[in-house]
Amino acid sequence: MKKISLLFLIIFFSASIVPAYAEISDDFWDEPMKIDSAAKSQQKSVTNQEFEKVMQFFEKKKKKKEEKDRPKGNPVWENNSGQDSQDSISGVLKNMKDDYPTLMIPVTLITPELTEIPPGYYRVLSAKNDSGYFINLYQGNSLIAKIKAKNTGNDHNQKSLNYAKIIPTEDNYMNLIYGDIDCNIEAILPIKK
Repeated sequence: MKKISLLFLIIFFSASIVPAYAEISDDFWDEPMKIDSAAKSQQKSVTNQEFEKVMQFFEKKKKKKEEKDRPKGNPVWENNSGQDSQDSISGVLKNMKDDYPTLMIPVTLITPELTEIPPGYYRVLSAKNDSGYFINLYQGNSLIAKIKAKNTGNDHNQKSLNYAKIIPTEDNYMNLIYGDIDCNIEAILPIKK
């Protein structure tokens, strides 16, 4: 008897639930169809000009974001190697030191050892040993002159780290100045008459 009453209750409840569910499901399926039909009736085609305006708007927005994310200022050097900044600084200074200046001498000069330095272009390097500083003038790989110089510590208001310049001091003398990261030296040489 219990089994029959239980079966009767299940059939009774399922019969009452199905019509209610059928009403919900009909509304559920009808509603999206109404939205789609309304959307189709309001559809508007987009012209090429409108499309281009929208694309330009998004491109400008993208450029503004890139500019905002870009770091400010100009770096002195690019640190692409992934090393820390101290290694990069020493590398930049080493490269500057290895780029020796070139000097144009317009007249024939005479060294204290009575060696003549003819007019021309010379690569200038400094050297230091126990007796002091020297200015070496090279053409190619040939050492043309080795000039004794004095350390002045005066950079003569030069704007670069490595520099070499010849300055007329009197009618018969030229001042040869040289500077790099290690020293600022000069030598006064007479002009050959």
